Amino acid sequence: MFSREKLEDYFYLGIFLIAMLFALISVISLYNAINALISTWFNYRYQPIFQAFFSLAVLAISIYLIRERLIKR
Repeated sequence: MFSREKLEDYFYLGIFLIAMLFALISVISLYNAINALISTWFNYRYQPIFQAFFSLAVLAISIYLIRERLIKR
């Protein structure tokens, strides 16, 4: 039915997908925690500025990682 190599490939793919799901959940939690930290540390007038810079930094890092890992394959 399935060869051993094919079964191992499916197993490792499943483990990879589960790890990526956990990483995604972690990144979302970290993003929310940093936004809460910004609202705690900075005056309410400056919060949108710092949140915009933080969002831009996250976007830049995401685009860089996507470009490096997915497009250059």
